[in-house]
Amino acid sequence: ADGLMGNKSLTNLNITSSNVAARGWAAFSKLLCDTSSVNDTYLSNHTLTSIKPYGMQGDTPPDIVEYLTFNKLQNCATAICKILDSHPDIDVEPLFQWKLKCLPLVVTWLENARS
Repeated sequence: ADGLMGNKSLTNLNITSSNVAARGWAAFSKLLCDTSSVNDTYLSNHTLTSIKPYGMQGDTPPDIVEYLTFNKLQNCATAICKILDSHPDIDVEPLFQWKLKCLPLVVTWLENARS
């Protein structure tokens, strides 16, 4: 999974091994949605929409399935959904530094996430 960091073109990944261990799934989870910070979540992979381990049906962890589903949205909506899902307690205090000049942008951003 680490080899896919920064990937902007691969959409489908077929894995020839049927044995993806918990450590492997954790690496894919971090690749698809790095929850270390809002910025890391924003910079996560938003293009990969399918991971198919050979011979495994329905064994993909729920968080991976959710992130891949988000990735099927338009790119901006993907990032928004991942951020809102992973960081429900976002600190809006920095917005006050700009005296709410970016409030219309934030409202639009949230409306797009809702739809």
